Amino acid sequence: MADFNININYFDEVDSTNKVLKEMCDKGAPDGTVVVAWSQSEGRGRLGRSFSSPRGGIYFSMLLPSDESMTVTAKAAVAVRRAVEYCTDRECQIKWVNDLYYKGKKVCGILAESYKGHVVMGIGINFCTAQKDFPAELQNTAISLYPAADKTDSDPIDVVNEVVKNLVSLCSEEDSSWLSEYQKYSILTGKKVNVIQAGKVTASGTVSKIDNNCALHIIEKDGQELVLTTGEVSIREV
Repeated sequence: MADFNININYFDEVDSTNKVLKEMCDKGAPDGTVVVAWSQSEGRGRLGRSFSSPRGGIYFSMLLPSDESMTVTAKAAVAVRRAVEYCTDRECQIKWVNDLYYKGKKVCGILAESYKGHVVMGIGINFCTAQKDFPAELQNTAISLYPAADKTDSDPIDVVNEVVKNLVSLCSEEDSSWLSEYQKYSILTGKKVNVIQAGKVTASGTVSKIDNNCALHIIEKDGQELVLTTGEVSIREV
């Protein structure tokens, strides 16, 4: 079992929790170090994209032992899904490989980065950001767990603590229950999707399953099976 000494550091705002955690890692911070902020000025998502980080969100990064990035990202998705349900009684689904959805819209993004023998696990949860406070381009695709700060019945710090506890458990123990949960709550299984590479659609088909290695299986129109171990997909409009 990995030895985690949990140390949670809270900030009002940072440029990026992943960046701050990397700087702390450079100074010798051990696995189990966590950086939490209530907003980010330069939040980052996958593929170098910016990650909208307005007030009302929970943005945090945790230093973990080195692992296969897809597996550890899948574990993080399960850790967040469990924490959200436990703390808020809201049930989320998982969009392969690194997003959580609530009521059909994105509520959480996850970015795992390998760094000097560790994994920097960045997590951004839309907790109580008002819909009007999302950027215009996200108004129809993003959602918060709560519609506004004055309508919450749970504490964001409790969510952080629960996610951290779940990550420690999933990364420390021989526990395969996360895999069946990851598969069960997939929002993509049975859906028609487009495969996107370099901003272009390169293939289309129907998702048949997520296998035990967290690879996505897509059956194309001609019956050929496409297996993705990384990449990006979008649900096709039909």
